[in-house]
Amino acid sequence: MTTPLYLSPGVIGEVHIANRLVRASTSETMATAEGTATERLASFYGELAAGGVGLILTGHIYVETRGQASANQLGLYDDSQIPAMRVVTDAVHAAGGVIFAELGHAGSQTALTGVDPIAPSVTANAMYGRQPRAMTSDDINFVIDSFANAARRAVNAGYDGIHIHGGNGYLISEFSSPITNHRTDEWGGSANRRSRFFLAVYDAVRSAVGSQTPITARIGLADSIAGGLTIQESVVLAQELAKRGVDGLEPTYGIMRSYRENIPLYVSVNSSQAVKNVLLQRLVRPKATEAHYRAFARALKASVTVPIILVGGIRTTEMMTAILGSGDADFLAMSRPFIREPDLVNKLSAGRTGMVDCVSCNMCLAHDGTDPLRCWRSSPAAVGAHIYTHHIRGRIRKRG
Repeated sequence: MTTPLYLSPGVIGEVHIANRLVRASTSETMATAEGTATERLASFYGELAAGGVGLILTGHIYVETRGQASANQLGLYDDSQIPAMRVVTDAVHAAGGVIFAELGHAGSQTALTGVDPIAPSVTANAMYGRQPRAMTSDDINFVIDSFANAARRAVNAGYDGIHIHGGNGYLISEFSSPITNHRTDEWGGSANRRSRFFLAVYDAVRSAVGSQTPITARIGLADSIAGGLTIQESVVLAQELAKRGVDGLEPTYGIMRSYRENIPLYVSVNSSQAVKNVLLQRLVRPKATEAHYRAFARALKASVTVPIILVGGIRTTEMMTAILGSGDADFLAMSRPFIREPDLVNKLSAGRTGMVDCVSCNMCLAHDGTDPLRCWRSSPAAVGAHIYTHHIRGRIRKRG
């Protein structure tokens, strides 16, 4: 039998990837309060690697303390965090896996009241309403250096590559967007000047890790809000990143009003699946379509020659084959399906086809910052645990 395209090997930089399936970045809520990796996190990623996924992208790792987005998020802002990170990469490599560290900075998009947010300009965050302080030149240079230092630590901790988070409303995308960047100095104004921060971060990271370590990037190709960043502007940035040696790009939204725009509910879930999974809400609303960023990937493929990683609502082997067969992307990244089925790729390798088990109910993501990442719909008992931890426990705390 012919090997499906999604199980064929690939290459990113000089790193060989066993198949075209990527575990997309997802917050784990498994670090200590200070952002240090734990044994639980190492076991979590070791299980994913054993499950056959070609490449693991970590949840976004904050590069300095003002860049933390949620509680118990992984950080890499101090050399003392390297040994614990080495336990994570050792677990992945022992299972035959490949793992890239995704580095990011929350900017104004933080849920933590103890963090005083910074951003390119004083504009209220579109999702959280947080009012940031406008960054000074010293702040900008410090954050750029923090990305470089975190990348150096990641390589020292055994990561196989670096993935820069430049989308979904976080700091790099805030610099890129005219909605959140009103600066009149060299870091704002025209599209070229708004792109300077992303390029400066990439250059600093490349200088820190050298030419042999692959660097990929999630890039906010357009804002979901009218009057924001356009695809045409971002394609120019992507071409410049490719010229400087970026090894892969993963397109997504930039500034967003809601996470639902990036993680829609009930992707490709038909009525019978809704009944089976007791998804009463799905029965009164339409299912979301698959591969909602495919047009973004197609725009990049027409403009650059580096590998393109398509993320966003990929749920069936038929869609996986269609995307790779069309040439719209080179790798396929999924988040929620791997939360439900860490061994999904092994199942596909054994001949499974069709729909993944995940129904995109988003229960898992509702627990970000409060409970370790898991699927809360895998059984009736898990659903009951979700109802208690997310709803009843929350009410008890409020009454406190």
